[in-house]
Amino acid sequence: MSTVDTLRFLADRLRGRETILEISPLGERPLRLAIAGRREIRRAHEVGLEAPLIGRIFEAMQPGDHIFDIGANIGVLTLLMARHGNDPDRRITAFEPEPRNFAQLERNVELNDLGACVTPHRMALGASEGEADLFIRGGPGEGRHSLTARSGSTGSIRVPVRTASAFARTHDRWPDVVKIDVEGAEGQVLAGMASLIEERRPRDIFLEIHAKGDEDRMPAVAAPGGGPAPTIDEWLTGRGYERAWADPRGSGEHRHYRG
Repeated sequence: MSTVDTLRFLADRLRGRETILEISPLGERPLRLAIAGRREIRRAHEVGLEAPLIGRIFEAMQPGDHIFDIGANIGVLTLLMARHGNDPDRRITAFEPEPRNFAQLERNVELNDLGACVTPHRMALGASEGEADLFIRGGPGEGRHSLTARSGSTGSIRVPVRTASAFARTHDRWPDVVKIDVEGAEGQVLAGMASLIEERRPRDIFLEIHAKGDEDRMPAVAAPGGGPAPTIDEWLTGRGYERAWADPRGSGEHRHYRG
């Protein structure tokens, strides 16, 4: 199937046409995806490999939830969460800093008529406010760009960075569920959530631990008294979360923490 879609994409590109791919992942209603690169085709067809994580997220979602999708890429999981269960009151704030992926995210939200549910923001979330270098790996649709992992990158771009806590206060958007997939910068995102957790803690946090970047550790700013940085597990359990589930994912791991 992906070979046929790839040939169609190449033919459309020669003709100057946009390629729209329709997929029906995990038994959900079909999604329409605008394709700007071959990598996006592969990612769309491989979404089933994340079925354990997606199923866990679906089970955790409750009516009227506000969800932060941090590291949304082109939006496949964003769209699945938005559509699942036909909840008219669900709201998703999707964060993606890489400009090409962000353009595809916006287009895919439009193609699936989910603008009332999904609000995309072109920014990264991290431990502090400002700007940072995003190390680029590959073309459109790549989910391997990282704020912390330079190895294998072909260059970098400057992107805006906000903390989740400051964003929530500024926009009055307080997440019930948080999904984090940021290629080794998971601890950075969590560090920027510290005051959010104290004020209005998210009920469920899902994240992918990557064997690169900061790996399974918080950044130095989260180390008490200048001591060694805690692991992500230590940091979250110290704030009242329990690890409810974990599943190996390549060299990393998917996790679900419940507060």
